[in-house]
Amino acid sequence: MYRSILTYCVLLALPLYGQGRTDSVAEKNKGKSVSINVGLNMVMRGFNRIILKDEYAQINLRSMRTNLKTWPVWDTNRFSTNFIGHPYHGSMYFSSARTNGLGFYQSSSVSMAGSLMWEYLMETKPPSQNDLWATTIGGTALGETLFRFSDLVLDNRTTGLERVGRELLAGILAPTRLITRLTTGEAWRTGQSRGNFLHVPSYWLELYFGETATGTTGSNPSMWRSALGIELLYGELFETVAGKPYDWFRLTGEIRAGNNYLHLTQANTLGLILNKELLHNNETRVTVGLFQHFNYYDLNGRTNNNTAPVYISEAAAIGPGIIVQKKKDKSTVQFAVHLSGIILGASTSDHFKLEDRDYNFGSGFSLKLSSSLQFKQRLTISLFSEDYFLFSWKGVDDYEVLKQLTINEIDFLNVQGDKSSTMLNLLGLTMKYSLNKRVHVVLRARSFNRNTLYTHFSSVKHSLNEFFFGMGVNV
Repeated sequence: MYRSILTYCVLLALPLYGQGRTDSVAEKNKGKSVSINVGLNMVMRGFNRIILKDEYAQINLRSMRTNLKTWPVWDTNRFSTNFIGHPYHGSMYFSSARTNGLGFYQSSSVSMAGSLMWEYLMETKPPSQNDLWATTIGGTALGETLFRFSDLVLDNRTTGLERVGRELLAGILAPTRLITRLTTGEAWRTGQSRGNFLHVPSYWLELYFGETATGTTGSNPSMWRSALGIELLYGELFETVAGKPYDWFRLTGEIRAGNNYLHLTQANTLGLILNKELLHNNETRVTVGLFQHFNYYDLNGRTNNNTAPVYISEAAAIGPGIIVQKKKDKSTVQFAVHLSGIILGASTSDHFKLEDRDYNFGSGFSLKLSSSLQFKQRLTISLFSEDYFLFSWKGVDDYEVLKQLTINEIDFLNVQGDKSSTMLNLLGLTMKYSLNKRVHVVLRARSFNRNTLYTHFSSVKHSLNEFFFGMGVNV
């Protein structure tokens, strides 16, 4: 037990001794990121324990001692909790460190320390290995993108309602950054400069909204929902020699609503860690790099009670990529190939149903292909394909036993789900036609396909098609 506590304390202290920002204010605030994260964990645990009265929040010294002696397991939380809730929680740890002067890798270690504290000390249930991966690595991916996004939003020159709106929006993106700004008074202090933490690069931000029709293959679209999405391209890829991670990244997200339904259906980031330019002339540019991937799809495609949802997660992944761009006259063609190794991912299960789990954890790799063609800055056509190959090797052999398990036995079951291998494919086409410099029409068609090969069951193939029509606005 004491060895485990010592290891945790060392991990928690590591970020304090690295090099962060060089300005004196940041140096003075290095310890604040740790105190904010400890306070964040304590407040959330207090809320769960006192207000919600959750059983797993009734921690004591005995539960902490037990967890410190326990090897992490695969938990049974719902898909959204594990693959967007925990990464977002990790992003709060991360952004508190970035706000208070720590660099990218140091902030990632702060996310790891915060996750270790939560898993081992803040719950009566055994520590979860999927939460440790998702909070640390997924939290790093979301943390850096949302931190840099918040940096674009904040502007210390503004006052009144505009200032309040900017602070609140930045607080949604990076809550612990808002906490820091409130404690220092920077949230209301005005100045002659924006007060950005980072140099503001060129960026492209699009908001889009419209209607989405969804249906299974071979049937007419049977579900219509309104959709609101965002896409941010940060930095110039072919102008960037990545001295720091995420000097270039892409961020997308989409929410759907309708018939008492409001749901985050996807969140995606692709961040450049390092790169090297292979070719650069008047018409053609080629660059290769190492990229961090985060992909989350939760499409409630239930058109009836027998139709499974579409789950795709790539919560912790990294790999190489190559991007080629060619310009001629007033047209631009771009092609990209990305390969990633997936440490933690997940897909829909047709058989494993236990508490809130209806999906399989897995690891493997992904291959992504994309191409785009832009005509005279008026019409853009994009084709993309994402293929995920996930393997769940630690699965259930006797499904009858699942029906007889006690709550404590379920907590320690420690399986990824069904023994299986899954191939997930997302194939899509997007067309954008500009009406003027800011407004454009958006058409998008996508097909989600899953082929799962089970060890103890017959293979299952499932497809879901969707069509989106709407408007986009460049902000």
